[in-house]
Amino acid sequence: MTSEIVQLFETLIKRVNETAANRQFVQGWVGGYQGKVLQLDTDEGSFHVILKKDGSMQLRAGAYPSPDIIFKANTQTLMNLFTGRADFRDLVKRWELVIIGAGHEAVPLAKLVFNVLKSSQA
Repeated sequence: MTSEIVQLFETLIKRVNETAANRQFVQGWVGGYQGKVLQLDTDEGSFHVILKKDGSMQLRAGAYPSPDIIFKANTQTLMNLFTGRADFRDLVKRWELVIIGAGHEAVPLAKLVFNVLKSSQA
């Protein structure tokens, strides 16, 4: 796993795992569940992100049997989405991004990405 989107998520996960406030955000997001799984299907392959009850996150290659949400798009579209260069609604309307599953999970993910990117610029 070496694509640009994977590198973005590796950085995100590293910053979440090493920052108490970010882990606390993930804990709140996971809530009463044992964890959550977010999958990204790209033109470069699939990978999934595991959110754990303790607030930590892991990145794994490949598809997960039953993720909470799947983002399907090419790598550049996902990079544009997660770095704020493209609007979620516009991508969905143009069918450049397909969401399968619990679409509401995109909202806390967007908040987490924004908070982590914002804190890294400070």
